[in-house]
Amino acid sequence: MKENVYQSKEWQEATEKNGKKIFVIKIEENDEIKAQVNAIEQEILTPLGKKKILFAEGTPIFENKEYGLQILKKFKLESRKYFYGLIRPSVLDQEPVLFSNAGYKQVTDSTILIDLQKTEDELWQNLEKKSARWGVKTAEKNNLQFADIKNNEELQYFYNIYLKTAKDGGFKARSYDFLLCLHNSKIAKFFCIKSKNKIIAGAAILLDNEYNILSLTSATEEGYKMQAMPFLYWNLILYSKKSGKKYFDLGGYDKNAKPGDKIYNINKFKENFNGEIVEQTHFATNWKYPFIRRLMTKMRFIKHFYTKK
Repeated sequence: MKENVYQSKEWQEATEKNGKKIFVIKIEENDEIKAQVNAIEQEILTPLGKKKILFAEGTPIFENKEYGLQILKKFKLESRKYFYGLIRPSVLDQEPVLFSNAGYKQVTDSTILIDLQKTEDELWQNLEKKSARWGVKTAEKNNLQFADIKNNEELQYFYNIYLKTAKDGGFKARSYDFLLCLHNSKIAKFFCIKSKNKIIAGAAILLDNEYNILSLTSATEEGYKMQAMPFLYWNLILYSKKSGKKYFDLGGYDKNAKPGDKIYNINKFKENFNGEIVEQTHFATNWKYPFIRRLMTKMRFIKHFYTKK
């Protein structure tokens, strides 16, 4: 079976370090696993009050399509105990026909993929000249350095920057133990940007089969001023290409973002790297999630009520 990063034992361990219990739903025959999906229980705040959902990230793994259909039906059965169940497959392995055959409801999100099969020169020329390319050149003039986060001391320093980003952005930060677990695993890499040996920005990427996924980033005010972020993204692209991956996933893109929204500015920054905007589908076990998403699209203020814990 072709495993993906979200179905790995390392991701299970990291998720549990973040305070989430993993429910391993599987199909077995003769003591052999034929299909499996990792799920977590999440509490969400909706316009209808607090609700619990069952969420799985990454495409379920299965030996063949028959077992794939069985595991989707089993997940759907388990989800009857919740407000809804939701699976977000890996972007390169979304299996829409299989989900449709299992009776799931489809909701479309987006992400941006950088095609690493292009030459380095093509990737460079694809960068928006007056923002991304200018930012990388400015960072180089500022003598910024791209490096691995090598030890726990550096990881803790980066984590403190990330905590401030989470607080300022109004989202819940992952735990330090979650980052530490990933840092010590084979499914993730942590990088930083330094100025005079001081960390001013950093990122974590997940290492999947054919592509790397940008998981989280953060920078100090100094880092933003010194153009650490375009320099960071560019070097993550180069690292992913040199490590033999076919794509680099910039970690999400909101087509419904409006000017004035924070996510709108994040979208614009990602657009500067000239990747392809592709669909990343969510599959829900009932009508409730698609209904809430439609409300969020028509009435953006609803999004403030819809948060995960």
